[in-house]
Amino acid sequence: IKCAISAPNRSGSEPWRFIQLGAETVAKVADLNRELGGTEGSFMRWTNIPGWCVVTCSLMDDGSDEPHPEDFRSVSCAIQNFMLSMWSEGVGSKWTSGPVQKTAEFAKLCGVDQSKEVVVGVVWYGFARGGLQNTDRKQRQKTVEDVLSSMP
Repeated sequence: IKCAISAPNRSGSEPWRFIQLGAETVAKVADLNRELGGTEGSFMRWTNIPGWCVVTCSLMDDGSDEPHPEDFRSVSCAIQNFMLSMWSEGVGSKWTSGPVQKTAEFAKLCGVDQSKEVVVGVVWYGFARGGLQNTDRKQRQKTVEDVLSSMP
């Protein structure tokens, strides 16, 4: 989280909040997902995912139900920092933002005041079975040379 909150942000707004979910809350979220007709996906049951961190962004002060675009970008940077920091320590992660996270019920379960903040996503995290050395590295379609231009 220290790395996450080191992200650049608009005028020092620090628009993020991180909420670590325990097993009891995760079970309630999984139940909510089933009630809404969702599936838990093909990778693993939600209740088996070791770590859950809900990330929110502050809403604009004008009563809008949307965050300031620059604040949203800052929270996205914070999530990226969070995930890269975990990766550097051997912890795998996934940023997810499915439909259950957009509901008032999810917000209530997670202690999110929707009049002040919006859920940006959930970061699932944990150690890969057998360690990261046994994971398949994703092959990028583009190389550095494909995406980096130099001007005189």
